[in-house]
Amino acid sequence: MKKLNIRQFGIGTIMKYRPLISSDSKYVFTIGDACVYVWIAKTGECLRLINHNSNSTDQINIVAIAINPNNQLQLCIAEQNGIINVWDYEDGILIHTIKVEMEIIDLYSIVNSGLYLFVKNTKNVYSLSRIESIRHKSSPIVLFDKLPCLPKAISFDKKGELCVFINVDGTIIYILNLINNQIKNILITKKNLSYHDKITCAQIHPNEESIALGTQSGRIALWYNFINSTNKEPTVSYLHWHSLPVLCLAFSVDGSYLLSGGHECVLVKWLYRKSEPTFRPRLGAPIIHVTSSSDQTFYVSTHSDNSLHIIGSNLSIQQTIGGINHMFLPQQASLPAGIHTFMRQDALVMNSGKPGYLQFMSIENGKLLYNLDIVGENYVSPNDITEQCLFTDIKRLAIDRTETWLVTFEERSSNSNSDDHQNERKLRFWIFNQTNNQFELNTSIMYPHGQETLNEMLFHPNKLELATTGNDGFIKIWTFIQENPITKRVSHWRCLSGHTNRSYSSSALCYYKLSSTNQINLCCSFEHLVTEWIDKTNDLNEESRYEYSRCFAHFDRKNSIQFILYSSDQIFVSHKTLVNLWNCLNGQFIKSFSWHVHAYAQDPRSSFVALFDKSFLHFYSFSDGKCHSRKSSLFRRVTSAAYIPTKKSSSFVPFQHSRLVFYVPQQGLKTFIDDDDDDNKYLIPINGKLDRLNEEKTILANLISQSQSSLNQDLINKQKSFDDLTKLNKTINHLNEQFLITPAYLLPSIDNYCIDSLKRMLLPIDNDNNKNIHSNDDKPIDNISTMSIDSEQDS
Repeated sequence: MKKLNIRQFGIGTIMKYRPLISSDSKYVFTIGDACVYVWIAKTGECLRLINHNSNSTDQINIVAIAINPNNQLQLCIAEQNGIINVWDYEDGILIHTIKVEMEIIDLYSIVNSGLYLFVKNTKNVYSLSRIESIRHKSSPIVLFDKLPCLPKAISFDKKGELCVFINVDGTIIYILNLINNQIKNILITKKNLSYHDKITCAQIHPNEESIALGTQSGRIALWYNFINSTNKEPTVSYLHWHSLPVLCLAFSVDGSYLLSGGHECVLVKWLYRKSEPTFRPRLGAPIIHVTSSSDQTFYVSTHSDNSLHIIGSNLSIQQTIGGINHMFLPQQASLPAGIHTFMRQDALVMNSGKPGYLQFMSIENGKLLYNLDIVGENYVSPNDITEQCLFTDIKRLAIDRTETWLVTFEERSSNSNSDDHQNERKLRFWIFNQTNNQFELNTSIMYPHGQETLNEMLFHPNKLELATTGNDGFIKIWTFIQENPITKRVSHWRCLSGHTNRSYSSSALCYYKLSSTNQINLCCSFEHLVTEWIDKTNDLNEESRYEYSRCFAHFDRKNSIQFILYSSDQIFVSHKTLVNLWNCLNGQFIKSFSWHVHAYAQDPRSSFVALFDKSFLHFYSFSDGKCHSRKSSLFRRVTSAAYIPTKKSSSFVPFQHSRLVFYVPQQGLKTFIDDDDDDNKYLIPINGKLDRLNEEKTILANLISQSQSSLNQDLINKQKSFDDLTKLNKTINHLNEQFLITPAYLLPSIDNYCIDSLKRMLLPIDNDNNKNIHSNDDKPIDNISTMSIDSEQDS
């Protein structure tokens, strides 16, 4: 059985952990899925991905990143299993690895102080350690062997003398004196934090004895004199703008400004001394993390919709970075409009994390191209975070075969779920303008199916015609009306016909074409029944006139139909608890499957359909009736799937013509990779080229591979001769020169070299060679800098 590996499609989740800015403010680092992204701050482009192993099948869990305190051009990447990899992030070179032998919780670096590690041992005891010198066999020094709890919202001062964190419940603040190795805990009381219940985040001032505390009620408490004061309680003052819980805090490097963010989607910049706020509103989603660059020219904020903003010191957005936008509201469904392809821009189209938006993602590399505002409403946070947000979301989406028209159905829900008639519903028709490469609104229709919701919509494969179904029990056919300059009629869409059956609510739609005729007919489901409607018109320029033909009946009325597919004169009907297969030519039942399908995708380039059935994925072929199945616990969470075109054919039969992508909530898009192609599973195009990180392991590996390839090519093309030996010696000398000019910290340790390689890099010590060296001082140094053993033996 062919083995398939599940891999992230494009850019994964980048908002789970706090971002990091390089010391020279040129790069921004974010932790992704089993890798670290290096972003260029000025352009927002991805420089490279680091800290992944393309040959490993194990999932790497990266928990923290920090700049090397001994070398500002190196990045320390901590994995949960106790491994710290030190990378040269500009060149993408792994320098060395440190093993801690404990589970790493978090990682922080202080210049001229060291690397601080929060770890957990096998007995679930938390401790704090420090690594002073970052070397290959560095061992951490334990500062606090037993911390009172799991540390949250950790922060250090600039000198590395104090550390502050809170417990999980947000009721106790712990202050660590790293000089005296003392722990001071302050319990939240009415005296030191009045009117507040819990602490959500904490940040210590870089230069002063002050702590900023974000609270659940939205206030920011500033504590002073909490160490050397004679009073037990610290001095407290308050900053107040947020109405919802404060999620993140950050001081500027010099401590003159305080940044705060929360559910209001607004970045607040406080002048620390005067407590004067300035704002950057409408950032689209709640702010989870915020940090400031060392030169204080920009700030970086990550948001719950999986986006990252680089914001200037004047609070203007300079760059936006992100992969697929995640849903951040609990009321949002997971991609209710599904996943669609838009090949005019080589993009995937689906719901955005921002309510009322569609996101367009590149098929080539999975990057977010842009968000299209469909609804035209700003997201407004509620007064209470526990209340349901009122927002308009896109429920259905359809694109015609010419990719000229885009149709969306949006719905705004009321607070009362029982009163469905108060919900606002709108059907919009968008036309693609090839001049400015944008969609423009053509027609907007309120309540397309009366007071009932719209269930499904589908374009005719050959006509400019749209069919929709709804809970009102009608199939409605929408036709495009051309512009008439005589009557001054503008082009628009209208519903000119409707059909119903037994007053049942209509849902699934499917167009089909029999092999015996060229006529295209319509299939529509009414609860548990599948009805067939024949088009009586043969002209593609005329509106379709459908008449009821026959019914494919399933006698369990409670087992309603989810979707209908067609291929090879067969209709594939998926109910809630089973799947039925019917013959369209004679109307006979073929067979049934006891599958509970919750997501599906039909390949337009082959006869395969992918069906997600609980923890199984079935690839069913209409041509031969065979089924290929795979099992994974991840398949239970899949909500949407789609086939996309691929340039490289797979050895797995269902993927020979297309590639399958599927969406998992809070994890983004996933795809399948064969074992044969697994070496490129993490690569993304960077500036039009693939950055093959598996070839950048070490300088030594690169130089040896280049030398061996050139030597092998020469030996193949030419016969062995004295000239070949001379060329061989020159190549070896050139290789040794590359070793000598390479910085020492980029080279591996001395025990990785063989004896012959070390001898070739040594100068000869015999007297005859010394005389030759002194007598040839005017000759180029290439002839004497590195002499090979072979040349000495020949002489």
